[in-house]
Parts: sequence; structure tokens; C-alpha cells
Amino acid sequence: MSHHTRRIDVGIATVSVMNVGDIEFRLSDELVIPEEKQDPAIAAQLEQPARFPTQCFHIALPGASVLIDACNYMRSFPPSSPYFLPGYQPPPDLVTQLGEQGVRPEDITHLVITHAHFDHYSGTTTECDGQMVPCFPLARCFLGRADWERSEMQKALQELHSQDRSTLGVLYQRRLLELVEGERELVPGIHIIPAPGESAGHQIVRIHSQGQTLYCLGDLYHDPVEVEHPSWMTSWADFNTNVSSRQALIQAALDEQALLTAAHIAGIGRVEHTSSGLKWKQL
Repeated sequence: MSHHTRRIDVGIATVSVMNVGDIEFRLSDELVIPEEKQDPAIAAQLEQPARFPTQCFHIALPGASVLIDACNYMRSFPPSSPYFLPGYQPPPDLVTQLGEQGVRPEDITHLVITHAHFDHYSGTTTECDGQMVPCFPLARCFLGRADWERSEMQKALQELHSQDRSTLGVLYQRRLLELVEGERELVPGIHIIPAPGESAGHQIVRIHSQGQTLYCLGDLYHDPVEVEHPSWMTSWADFNTNVSSRQALIQAALDEQALLTAAHIAGIGRVEHTSSGLKWKQL
């Protein structure tokens, strides 16, 4: 198995965390920090360029093979991307890393797209004989309806050569895409939970088995500093809904002593209460 993949058991479920490639940016360029919450001690740290993984997740259960997000690194971060790393050699792609675990594309039964930002669904299709086809041909795919119905998305789906048309549009045309409103049980122990804010249709996934729980958080957080400072978030997030989604997740995670994973926070962690507030503990 690639050293870019990490596995952990959650009851009878096996969760694999796969990094398909690093990106680089300064948190100070992405986060909006309320003026009254400014912290000079952290400001210098946020100004430094930092690397972040781009992670997808696989859950193996008897009778189900669930993928959370599907990123094609080279498609998401071409040289024109502000996150592009010149000279960087990314890890093996998502399909290869799945294959190293004995998982074939046709084995995937469910694919949850946490939200409609391209790095979370750029790997849902691939080119074959000049046409874009699903990478995971038997998977039911789940996207928040609010992301699908955005006017910008609907316009892009009509553009002949748009990225959205060649990915989500292909899934929709082949009747593989289901639009989710509210909570949805995929299989016993795996639930989609709405967590809007990063986008209107943003959703997270809860895995619960034999008394153990893990949440896959998508982009609810991008860095542990946002866990410790819940009002710090990206400029494009809706502040009130994002704060509400974060509060609900934190309360549940503390109550359940849950493990946490996020698309751009390396590995696996959990949240703990300390004398100074919430802290993200890397495991």
C-alpha cells in the first residue's frame, strides 16, 4: 500500500484516507478573521505558505464500498491554478491507490460528493475513446441539491466544454447522480448529514459501527486553526450557516468521542476541550 494512504478500523468498517496530492497556499489569503478575533501571535504563522493534502476517503463494509469525494489531482490543479506546485510529483492517483487496497472502480457502490468545489469531484469521470465516462460506473453518486441548483452550476452545465458538464453533467445524464436534501442513510451505519456553509449544499458523512464513530468533514474545516477559532473561515463561506454547522459537528464529535477527517487536514484527528478552548489533536 502507498505511504500516502492510511487505514483505520471503525468497528467493522475500514476507513482509508488517501492523499492524491498536496497544494500550497497561505491561510492569510483564504481566511476571513473578524477584527475583534485577531490574534497577533498566530498572524505570522498564517502569512507563511503551507502545504495541505487533498484527501479522498474509502469506507469498506460488508456489502458496501463507499467513496467520499473523488479528486483528479492534475485536473484540479493545472499550472494555471493558484495552488499549483511547480515541479511537484504527486502521489499515485485515486484509482491506483484504491487498487493497491484491492478495490476496483466497479466495486464502488456509493460516491458522496461533499460539495460542488471541483477538487472534490474532478475524479468522477475519465476520458475513454474521446468521451467522458464515469470512473466508478456502478456507483450511486450523491450531491447536495442546493449546490446543483445554483445558477452558476446550471449555466456551466449548459456550456459545451465546461468542467462541470464533463463531470457532474455526465453523471446526471447517465442517471447516476442523486440530489440530497437533509439527512440520508446510505447503508446501515453510514449517513450523509447536511452541513452547509462552505457551500449551500455542503454535506458531511458519519460512519458508526460497534460503538465507534468517525466523521468525514469535507471542507467544514481546512486547517486545525479553524477548529480552535470557529469564527475564522474562508471568504466564500456563509458565516452564520457555517458557524451553525461547525457547532453541531463539534457537539456531536465531543459527545461521541468521534474521530475526524477532513479533505485538507492531514490524516486523522479528534477534537478535545482544553483549558484554553477547543483543540484538534492529530492521531
